[in-house]
Amino acid sequence: MRIYLILALLLLVSQPPAILLSIDPSGVVEADIKLMASEGLNEVKLPAEPIPETIEVQVDDKTLIPIYDNGSLYFFSPISGEAEITYLVNITAKDSIFSFKILGENLTSLKISPQIILLSAPEKVESLKYVDDELLIKLYGPEEIEYAVRRPSTLIQEKTTKTEPTTPETATSASVKEKTTTTPHELTTRTTGSVESATTTTEFATRTSPITTIREQAEAAANYYWIMVAVIVIVPAAALFAFFFSRRRGEEHRALSSVDRMILERIMEAGGSILQGELQSELMIPKTTLWRHVKKLEKLGYIQIVKEGPFNRLILVRGFR
Repeated sequence: MRIYLILALLLLVSQPPAILLSIDPSGVVEADIKLMASEGLNEVKLPAEPIPETIEVQVDDKTLIPIYDNGSLYFFSPISGEAEITYLVNITAKDSIFSFKILGENLTSLKISPQIILLSAPEKVESLKYVDDELLIKLYGPEEIEYAVRRPSTLIQEKTTKTEPTTPETATSASVKEKTTTTPHELTTRTTGSVESATTTTEFATRTSPITTIREQAEAAANYYWIMVAVIVIVPAAALFAFFFSRRRGEEHRALSSVDRMILERIMEAGGSILQGELQSELMIPKTTLWRHVKKLEKLGYIQIVKEGPFNRLILVRGFR
């Protein structure tokens, strides 16, 4: 009986691991490997290059300490049981095209989100099917996978309101020519009334004209006073603002180091935007050092950091010369 148990255990250990690589809607690739671990030291050839700091190993829901070395993962298990290894795959990007390599010759399941566009057709495909709107491809390595992330399309609906020009109604009075006969007495009376009305209007205008002139002069003086107050207050404030602004710009320029200027110049040469990974490979700057300078330039307002899939795109906002 004991021999049968040992043989069954050896059979489970010798089975190839179940490998699943998932590309999520943002382009991040996560690896999930399930296998039977034996008591003691275990070695696993990883199906894709990992980001080492994301590796996690569990045996029977107990977290173990992993050791990663040149594509192989080692971990010491105090017991035998089912092991699960998860990590984020290290992918490369160039011109908004992402890629990674499937290593080894084991059967690998590749799950692809609907937002992903494959740019290469795998050769050794065993099966294809959809699982909850996601494409599941089972294939054998080695294989290089290239893909792009679909950008969300924004439908802009323009509502055009057709307005017809409206012409305000104007009340027009028809001129009616009436032929009347007047007597000399009526003509005299009408003329006298018109003269009296004109005389009254002239006298009223004469009496009210000095008052109106004095009021206008007072209003003009008040307006002139407030204009002078505004000039006295606004002009020095504007000059003070311009002084501090130019001083701040000068301090910002002095705060830029040679590395900062080199980063800005390279972004300008790239057309105003570049992926952080490409910038790092071109300038040969350590990742942490580059990130520190990038955050500094973002704080000073020189660049903007935009997430593009799993990567950062650096966009130039203003120059430094």
